Amino acid sequence: MAVRRGRPVPTGLVWLVVASLFGLDGAGCGKSSDEPPARTEADGTRKDEQPASTTKQAEETIIKKPAARDRLHRSFLEATRKLPPPDQRPPDRTLTGKSIGKLYGEVVRLWDSIRFTAADGTRIAYTATLETDLGDIDIALDADLAPNHVRNFIALAKVGYYDGLVFDRIDEDEAETEDGKTIRYEGLQAGCPLGEGDPLKNSIGYWLNPEFDPQAHHEEGTVGFCHGRERDTAACKFYITLCKAPYLDGNYTVIGKVTRGLAVARTIFMRPTIIEEEDGGSHRPEKPVIIRKVTIHERRG
Repeated sequence: MAVRRGRPVPTGLVWLVVASLFGLDGAGCGKSSDEPPARTEADGTRKDEQPASTTKQAEETIIKKPAARDRLHRSFLEATRKLPPPDQRPPDRTLTGKSIGKLYGEVVRLWDSIRFTAADGTRIAYTATLETDLGDIDIALDADLAPNHVRNFIALAKVGYYDGLVFDRIDEDEAETEDGKTIRYEGLQAGCPLGEGDPLKNSIGYWLNPEFDPQAHHEEGTVGFCHGRERDTAACKFYITLCKAPYLDGNYTVIGKVTRGLAVARTIFMRPTIIEEEDGGSHRPEKPVIIRKVTIHERRG
C-alpha cells in the first residue's frame, strides 16, 4: 500500500466516474450478500437476536397504534427490502461493539414514531449535528426528497448507530468525458458498520428501496446515501459532496445538505489517505476521523 492523493479515472463516459466514485464496479459502497435477518409480516423485526418480550412489545405497539400512511410515512416493510439469501450475514457487532440485531430491532420499533407532520398537519423538520474529532457538521434533512431514507438516517442516529463510527472513505477522482471535458469529484463517505467500507457488510439487515427525486441536485455539501451496483442497496452509509456533481443526479438518493461545517468536511478530506490497490484503488483515511455523536433536532412549523 502507498500513501498518496489523487487517482485518475480512465477516459470515457460519465458512467465511469459514477462507477469509480461510488463503487458500482463492486468496491466502495457495494452490494451486500449478507444473510437477511428474519422479518415478520407485522413489523419486520429480526427474531434471532432479540428477547421474545422485546419483539412482542414492538409488535403490540404497531398493532395497537396503527400509524397513518401516506407518501411521507411508509411502513418499514414498504420502505425496505431484505438482504438476499444467504452466503454471508451482516456483522454481529459494529466497530463500536453495538449488537447489529439489537440496532435492527430498535430501528424498526422507532420507525413509525418519526413523523414529518404533526396531528394538526403542521410540518416537522429535522436537522442533524455530526460531532467529529475535528468539529461539528450540521445537516438540514429534507423529507420531501426522500422520506424513507431521511427516516432511516434519523432512526439510525437516534439509536446511536453512527456514534463512534468513522469517515471510512475519501473520494477524489477525475475523468474526461467524450466531449473533452474534465470532471472532478471530491467527497466523503461514512457509516460503514465496521469502519472498513466493506461492500459485503454495509447493512444491519435491510436495504432501502430507491427514492430518486428529479428536484434533488448534487451541489457542494449535498448529503445522500451510498448504494452498490444495484440501485436498491442503500442501507447505512452516507456521503457528503464537496463540489457540484450533476452526474450523480438521479443515480443516488439525496437526504439533505450541509448548512454549517463544510470547512470541517474539507479538513477531513485533506487528511492523508492510503490507496488500497487490492480493493480497486479505494482511498482510505490513514487515520480515520471519528463521528463521536449524531444528534437529531426537531422543529415544527
